[in-house]
Amino acid sequence: MKAWRGSSVLHFLQAVLIAIIALGFVLALNNLTLFALLELKGLDLLFTLRGTVSPADRIVIVAIDEPSMAEIQRQWPWPRGTHARLIRQLNKAGARVISFDVLFAEPSDEAEDAALERALHDAGNVVLVSALSVVNDPLFRLTTRIDPLPAFAKAAAGVGSPIISIDPDGIVRRTRLLYPGVSSFTLEIVARDLPPAERNKLSKQDLGREVLINYPGPPRTVRTVSYYQALDFERLLPPGFFDGKIVLVGRSLETIPEPQNLSGDTFLTPFSWVGGNATAGVEIQAIIIDNLLRECFVTKLNDFAQIILLLVLIVIASLFVVKLRPIGSLLALALLAVVWFLIAYTAFAHGYLWVPVISGIVGLILVYGGHLLVKAMLAERERRRYLEEANRNLEAGIAERTHELSLANQELGERHRQLEKTYQELAVTQQQLIQSEKMASLGMLVAGIAHELNNPISFVHGNLEFIQDNTDKLTRIIKAYADEDRNGDQRRRGDQQKQTVKFDSTVNLLQELIASCRSGTERIKQIVVDLRTFSRTDDIGLIIADLHAGIDSTLNLLVRQYKDRITVYRQYGDLPKIECYPGQLNQVFMNLLQNAAQAITENGHVWIKTESFGDWVRVSIRDDGVGISEENQKTIFNPFFTTKSVGDGMGLGLSISYSIIEKHGGSIRATSTVNVGTEFVVELPVRVNRKDL
Repeated sequence: MKAWRGSSVLHFLQAVLIAIIALGFVLALNNLTLFALLELKGLDLLFTLRGTVSPADRIVIVAIDEPSMAEIQRQWPWPRGTHARLIRQLNKAGARVISFDVLFAEPSDEAEDAALERALHDAGNVVLVSALSVVNDPLFRLTTRIDPLPAFAKAAAGVGSPIISIDPDGIVRRTRLLYPGVSSFTLEIVARDLPPAERNKLSKQDLGREVLINYPGPPRTVRTVSYYQALDFERLLPPGFFDGKIVLVGRSLETIPEPQNLSGDTFLTPFSWVGGNATAGVEIQAIIIDNLLRECFVTKLNDFAQIILLLVLIVIASLFVVKLRPIGSLLALALLAVVWFLIAYTAFAHGYLWVPVISGIVGLILVYGGHLLVKAMLAERERRRYLEEANRNLEAGIAERTHELSLANQELGERHRQLEKTYQELAVTQQQLIQSEKMASLGMLVAGIAHELNNPISFVHGNLEFIQDNTDKLTRIIKAYADEDRNGDQRRRGDQQKQTVKFDSTVNLLQELIASCRSGTERIKQIVVDLRTFSRTDDIGLIIADLHAGIDSTLNLLVRQYKDRITVYRQYGDLPKIECYPGQLNQVFMNLLQNAAQAITENGHVWIKTESFGDWVRVSIRDDGVGISEENQKTIFNPFFTTKSVGDGMGLGLSISYSIIEKHGGSIRATSTVNVGTEFVVELPVRVNRKDL
């Protein structure tokens, strides 16, 4: 029980400590310009979610807009006599206060200026605007006030400057009702609207502080009519439209009529990021007047209350995180974030109170991150402790394990030597198998080779008797001419002997017999060469060889099985000489060609095709024999597999061929259809990879 309480207290203290640290980070972030700007974006979000609310009906804007320019048929600026006529019309309509958010700082036509001056004097309720020109220099700041013409300022009921602040992101959110040495345009208007008692009450308020403007909605939320409608209000507007109202006259243009005024007297507001439209400056002044009359400026939570509220939120979140698992704590923080946002929204929508949304959410994130960091540090400490303990245990067992490994290594070495010996014996056995298979193939060829040797030897032997007989005839002629005879009797006997043995025909016959014998001996020589080529043992290692020569010599040895029964079609491509063991490859070709001959029961055909591709060569041997069944195709390269009867083969030919091709780094594959034929395709590299040997 005491341990549980101690753990709970420790967790509580950990939660409070992390919460205080997170709060400190949030307060530090609030001093950064970028974070303050992000917080202002949270205020814009609250405006957007709240939506449009109805402003006071006491304020009407007369907009100098594009339709008015079209109706008046004049571009801006208009003659000041037109403004004088508007003042008279608005007074006639019962307007309580008339204000112009248009600066009349430069003189124009004298008659027009005089008309406007008389109208201002006669009305007695017109407030004109002045402007502040600010010059920011690294060394100084110069603020200059630009007032209307002195005659207009004297005739007007008041003159004031619109004081607004543009935040770094270009959005107008704040205003100041009083500025040292400057009369406020808003206060001048409100002062002429309120009765003296309320005016005194207003003067006691702290009007010098900066306040947040409570925008009722996007542009044109405040009741707005066009300038030309106000000039002809009796016909174009309902009765009593301006009666008792505060009327603000200003520009509300989509385009910029004055090139020197690049802003166009329009500004971005918290609603601009949704609709993308800017709000006219005169409408912003109308909204400030509405906020002042209804006392509905947005109030930012004071620093102390903000710190207390954030601390409560962060401590609650920290307690949740320290008690719950990561996923559960994440869900709890998400719920707290939603609750925090709902509190901020409710306070803003119903009490005009701005609770810092982003600070609370960032505080929740920092709490979660702080606890994750603490858990990671604790886990790392636990891991280090576990590693230290494991190291101690490991050191205790290393000696014993080292001894065991030493014994195992000795045993492994002995097994390795046995494996090497076994591998060497296996290699010898494999070589013997290859040679045995080659000898077996030669054995099967002996009868045919004996027949092939018997034919040329027989006619060479038969020709020798005729050669001997004809040689004796020639010998007698030579002897007849050999004895010395001065009377010519010996010569006559030699001529007679030459005629008797038919010398010319005998010489021709002798030459034919010699040529026939030479042909027979050449045939015997070729058979011997082919046998030597086929039966070579490859003791000298890899050499450069011609595959076509090996295939042809193999076919010559199989002539007995192919002659008068199987037609061979050679489709030889341009093959480079390759690096190989030619004797072993000849064994492969012998097995494939012999299998093809055995697969053809009567007459048939065999196609041999060679080609090169890249650094490889391909040899395909196809027959039109009985074929191989689909189930047997999967096992034809297995050792001792054969479909022949007992005594016709051991089933090692294709298995050995597969091993030989694999040893050369190549591949062999077979495709077959029963009663259609079989094709074996051998692919070999031009240069053997020594690692494959």
